[in-house]
Amino acid sequence: MIWLFGLPSSGKTTLARALRDELQAAGRGVLLLDGDDLRAGLCADLGYNDADRSENLRRAAHMARLASAQGHTVICAFVTPKEHHRILVREILGGQVCLVHIDCPLEVCIARDVKGLYAKAAARQISGMTGTQDSFEPPQADVVLPTHRLSVTEAVAVLIARAEGRVKVPAFRL
Repeated sequence: MIWLFGLPSSGKTTLARALRDELQAAGRGVLLLDGDDLRAGLCADLGYNDADRSENLRRAAHMARLASAQGHTVICAFVTPKEHHRILVREILGGQVCLVHIDCPLEVCIARDVKGLYAKAAARQISGMTGTQDSFEPPQADVVLPTHRLSVTEAVAVLIARAEGRVKVPAFRL
């Protein structure tokens, strides 16, 4: 299981989809769990306060664990802004999960923001926006990928190498 986390618009979904496509092309069964997709259905009843974020991530982690037990490679893409959220994910998924911080400066995320979330937050049309209105706590991660310096292809290659055990250091940082 690979859990991608980082600021909104840092590249989590783009990278998750590219990794899924690469793994499927290699013949692996893959399930992609994306925060936006889950919030459109299974987690539509949840908001963005801390308790709701924790519940959203708890549901996602349990889904990931079930899919992994069925033999799927599971890729999760969620903001996961607080360390206690990441601890919750690790408690549910155990040593089978690789936490990957999609590291991208806030100004780059704002420039990339195709959904206009940062603009809406600045205009106070939404509240609780991670990175501007709510904090993103410094992470403890197994892998750190600076998506503002890597192409999607390069980042996917790092993740595949890590998943196949070719990158063995506890915290890989480019």
